[in-house]
Amino acid sequence: MFLIILDPSLKFMESSKERNPIRTELLTKAKELATTPGVYLMKSSEKQVLYVGKAKSLKNRVTTYFQPVVHELGRIELLLSNVIDFEVILTETESEALILECSLIKRYKPKFNIRLKDDKHFPYIKIRVDQDFPRLEWTRKVRSDGARYFGPFASAYLARLVLSLLNESYRLRDCSDNTFLHRSRPCILFQMDQCSAPCVKHVTAEEYHKQIGQAVQVLEGKGTELLAEIEAQMSEAAADERFEDAARARDQLHAIRVITETQAVSQPGREVDRDVFASARKGAEAQGVVLQVRGGKLLAVKHYYLQNVDDGIPESELLVDFLSQHFLLEETQSEGNFLKRAKEVLLSSMPDDLELIERTFGVQVYMPDGEADQRLVQVAQTNAKHALEQGEKRSSGHGYAALDDVMKKLNLDHIPRRIECFDISNTGGEEAVASRVVFIDGSPEKELYRRYKIKTVFGSNDFAMMREVLGRRLSRIEEEKPDLIVVDGGKGQLSQAVAVLEDLNIQGVALAGLAKARTEGDFQSKEVKGSMERIFLPNRVNPVVLLPHTKAFQLLTHVRDEAHRFAISYHRLLRDKKSMGRG
Repeated sequence: MFLIILDPSLKFMESSKERNPIRTELLTKAKELATTPGVYLMKSSEKQVLYVGKAKSLKNRVTTYFQPVVHELGRIELLLSNVIDFEVILTETESEALILECSLIKRYKPKFNIRLKDDKHFPYIKIRVDQDFPRLEWTRKVRSDGARYFGPFASAYLARLVLSLLNESYRLRDCSDNTFLHRSRPCILFQMDQCSAPCVKHVTAEEYHKQIGQAVQVLEGKGTELLAEIEAQMSEAAADERFEDAARARDQLHAIRVITETQAVSQPGREVDRDVFASARKGAEAQGVVLQVRGGKLLAVKHYYLQNVDDGIPESELLVDFLSQHFLLEETQSEGNFLKRAKEVLLSSMPDDLELIERTFGVQVYMPDGEADQRLVQVAQTNAKHALEQGEKRSSGHGYAALDDVMKKLNLDHIPRRIECFDISNTGGEEAVASRVVFIDGSPEKELYRRYKIKTVFGSNDFAMMREVLGRRLSRIEEEKPDLIVVDGGKGQLSQAVAVLEDLNIQGVALAGLAKARTEGDFQSKEVKGSMERIFLPNRVNPVVLLPHTKAFQLLTHVRDEAHRFAISYHRLLRDKKSMGRG
């Protein structure tokens, strides 16, 4: 049973500069809390949930935040500088509080909580089981579409190798659905005996499903169960002088051994089901990995990006947050989930809340005991480090140091964790479009990118177009407000952003106009005058000059260039469609 306790008498105070009086008032409120288990929600002046936490004793835990001391973790001080109020939810037990905490983190996505983000970059093999003649597909995206997913694989090369071996060994089709539906005769793969030609009904749906069922067994880690059967078939075919059938069985044996060795880590004598958790971290970036071992075999690896990790958080606490949210996701999402939860959990470091974890999720938590356990933990840690390195190469993230530099250079009140940048693209007013890109914590969040067709402005008027787009964006009150809006341009574009904020009476959003570097001169002059990248700010005559070696320069120019690229690509797409008569 949950009981929500709200204090309507608390008056929200608008200015972050009055932090100390607010902290004193919240400390008084916290001392009146019950000493029961529960969850607390820290809120901003706009009633946005900034942080969700659980506590064995709400009174003891919450009062620690508002004591008149400086907290060791910079993340906590940054949180408290934005907190204006809090709510608490009482629970009957600690287990209830832990589950509720994970649910609320998933619901509100608080800025200051460690959050799991599925890493969709690793390759999987997909089978659409609802088809009469399904094929094995290579993909990087796991969706709730009724298909079965196997993986992730450590690399695209390995996934494609497995795909090729299975297709050839079990004579499965690898053509697209469109090609499959429109073929009138078999392709060359049938002539090479590498496909059973289901496209022209050379094999029945029942026979084909038997073939693909064997491939699925291999992907499920049950390949070893087929070895004896296939070896017997090979021997029988060789004795009957059916050498082609014997050769095919030999190839199948090879494929099964390769895939089994690749996908499985054996624990001889311990055919147990267990989940192995490990993480790797670098600064505020962290990657979590879960090895899912079933029957002593490693059947699946799940990767998660861990957001909002503070340097000061101990490894054991990080693993508890990771483990708790993983189990909640496992219960609420079916994407790519074909394995039941194991009863055993193997961790590299023992958590403080061991009994709570075991009681809440019905598992037994162990530390590595013996060489086999140590190898499993090492495999998990190696996977996490590899994923973290790959993520660094992919994301082009700039980190908190760059955000802090932007805050100082632009004289902002707080770190701009969410930066949005807008750009206009058109040719003489034709096919006018705009783009929005979003960077969160210094990294591009491409799922939040948006493209706009200009609807109300005709002719070449970039200022009016910018005003339209910003008005459309900021009118969407259901979407989180940015900390900083950057417009591609100088004073003119910036003035449109200022006008939109005033029209909509929006507070707490910083604005900046980023003007490109420029050169001045002619062919007769001996000198060429130039300027650096310049930032125009509201109510300031002279721009802020950014030097190329600064972290602020690197982050803000990346944001601006990404918005420009995104706008140009959309403009070209529309222009090409129009030229082909499809616009």
